[in-house]
Amino acid sequence: MNEFQQQILQKIEQIALKLENYKSNNEQLTKYKEELEAKVEYLEKREQELKSELENQKLELLEKTELIDKATNKIEDLLGSIDING
Repeated sequence: MNEFQQQILQKIEQIALKLENYKSNNEQLTKYKEELEAKVEYLEKREQELKSELENQKLELLEKTELIDKATNKIEDLLGSIDING
């Protein structure tokens, strides 16, 4: 084999190595992308769960606030009637 053929074979081997590296990098990036997509999907689902939980807590707080307001009004009414009668 002459020197020219030897150089061509070396270039082909270099190109083959680069292609293998590109393929390996592509596979790693694809795997990383899939992992990120799974994380995003999980976070979106978790966000919805938290929003729902927050909404439920807001409703519960509103109900408790209404009960406190009613109780406060009754106490004020009772105190008002005691002052009038006293």
